[in-house]
Amino acid sequence: MHLIIGILIVVGSFLLSIEYMSDEFSGFLNAYSGILLVGVPIGLVLMSYKFSTIGQAFSGFFGALFANAENERQAVANDLVAFGREVRRDKGLAASTILEKSSDPLFRHLGRHVLQSTDPGEIEADAMIIGDRNLEPFRAAERVLSSLGDYAPAMGMIGTVIGLIQLLANMRDFEKLGPGMAIALLTTFYGLVLANLLYLPLSRLVANYISKRTTHMNLIVEGMLKLSRRRPIHEVQEVMGTHSEKVRP
Repeated sequence: MHLIIGILIVVGSFLLSIEYMSDEFSGFLNAYSGILLVGVPIGLVLMSYKFSTIGQAFSGFFGALFANAENERQAVANDLVAFGREVRRDKGLAASTILEKSSDPLFRHLGRHVLQSTDPGEIEADAMIIGDRNLEPFRAAERVLSSLGDYAPAMGMIGTVIGLIQLLANMRDFEKLGPGMAIALLTTFYGLVLANLLYLPLSRLVANYISKRTTHMNLIVEGMLKLSRRRPIHEVQEVMGTHSEKVRP
């Protein structure tokens, strides 16, 4: 279904943009270029990705846009040390309370394993599965934005070629040569602007968050493994490094 809708949007955008083609240059705001550079890349994304993936991409994009990776890491570092202290004191209820108050799904899941004295190997295996699942929306957002960054300049070039074809077909009127060339090149300009000033920077923003989130999750896994192996609490604090505030003994 996504493929059919994507094809319809691509074809419809092409046909609609042709209706707005003009040989009169009226500035940088041009309906032909705008329709072509907005509609066609969106249609190509719908052709390339399932609706579920696009939904994940929206979720991941807004999650990365409004998240504060440093604050998240600091909060989990403090929770992990506090959780470890309650585990060492055999205060399961207090430790469970810390888990339930946390917003981090990996922290909660692995913490339950620690309370149940699960084998460290199983904890590590679960961490990989939960971690991949947690990162998937952000990876989807990065893929979709990167695709838009690829499609926009390509469609800009195609739009320019279409404009040049129309221009060459009317070479008898030399007064329209300059405006026609300007309109043809506008689509390339739009494509480069959208790719390099919007889609690709946003893709890099999401990729940067993925990198920070991956480091954040690795710290959680390493800390939980130390707790499951009954290592001293100061080793957990060392794992968290400067991201852990001092917790009173």
